[in-house]
Amino acid sequence: MRRTRTLTVLVVAVVAVGAVTGGAVAQPSGGDADLYEALEEMVPTYNEHADSVDLGPVSIAGTSNIYIEDGDSVITYSMTIDDRNRITDLSESADDDAVRKITTDRKTIERLTAADNPARAFRDAVANDDIVITGEDGQTVEQIKWAVINAFKGFLL
Repeated sequence: MRRTRTLTVLVVAVVAVGAVTGGAVAQPSGGDADLYEALEEMVPTYNEHADSVDLGPVSIAGTSNIYIEDGDSVITYSMTIDDRNRITDLSESADDDAVRKITTDRKTIERLTAADNPARAFRDAVANDDIVITGEDGQTVEQIKWAVINAFKGFLL
């Protein structure tokens, strides 16, 4: 009986560890210092050009989480944009209060950070579906709003 109990505890422990470590690979995480630094360095240039890009009725003012697919992992940052489409804050982690999610891949972010006009590159990436904006989980109004915007963005952007 004692041997069965020990075996059961051991199996439960292995399953628990496997679930935690297996889940960690798929969980969003911050962590790429070079990519984050490139984003930080891009912010002033983006802000200089924010007025030059017409986003039509699309506004991304407020806080958004950015999910960057990078191979088998996802790097997560957050940013806050003001009413003039300027980036006012960038963080190396997700923000629990973010209302929208911006999903893209590393290649697109690298193109954005290298662009002479990152604001235009951002707009073009959104128009081409290289960047997808949706409501963050639990933000029903934003989810509906972005479903409509994404359906008609060909006419809006």
